[in-house]
Amino acid sequence: MLTLVVAGLGLVLNLTNVAGFLRDGSPTDPRPTPTGEPAVRPTPSEQFTYQATVHDGRRDLFEGQLYVTTDQTVKVAEWFTIRVLICGPANSDELCSDPAEPTGVGATPRRPPGSMTVPIGGRVGVTLTSPYSEVDIKDDLNPEGGVQPVTEPTDAATWIWSVRASKPGTYQLQGGAFVLAADTDQALLPHDRFTITLTVERTSDYTAEQVWTATLDITKWSVPQIVTILTALLGAGAFAAWIRRRLQ
Repeated sequence: MLTLVVAGLGLVLNLTNVAGFLRDGSPTDPRPTPTGEPAVRPTPSEQFTYQATVHDGRRDLFEGQLYVTTDQTVKVAEWFTIRVLICGPANSDELCSDPAEPTGVGATPRRPPGSMTVPIGGRVGVTLTSPYSEVDIKDDLNPEGGVQPVTEPTDAATWIWSVRASKPGTYQLQGGAFVLAADTDQALLPHDRFTITLTVERTSDYTAEQVWTATLDITKWSVPQIVTILTALLGAGAFAAWIRRRLQ
């Protein structure tokens, strides 16, 4: 008897499932049906995209060598040149294999006093700035934005500035090298900083001009009197020659 009851209940359940299938097109599912909007996969955030771009860009970088070449001692009020050279590790050009520091005519070229390793493998840029109002820097010879492609181990690039100091003294110019992500303006790494220390020497013309300016501000003497008195006091032929040039 019990067996017949169990069989009957099974038959009833089977008939219920068949009825549900005919009505809804699917077997009865006790799970609740979704009631909200269709599930949408979330898009990556801007921060995640930025991180992924930087991570991928850094992975493709490799080390290059940076050289700074310039005269360590320069004359006041005269323009001089500062060059920054970046070479890939497989560059065999003489420019990279034997970088030389410019010297006077007839002197033996000297290797730069130091160099540093910088990451390359993309659009690389170098900046040069001065915290001193007495120092002028022109970068007319560099590409717009100061960025050049150094993408292969055999590549090399040079940046050139014209610099002039209006007063004697010791100055520290600040340089920075950086590499950008793909075709963006986003740096992949913090700038690699370097310092260029320059000694600017006084010249006879600069000394004569300073004396001349100070004397004119203090006195009301005539020009011939100034020439006679200062020439006698200083006993400097260069000063007298400079005055004569100014009066011609």
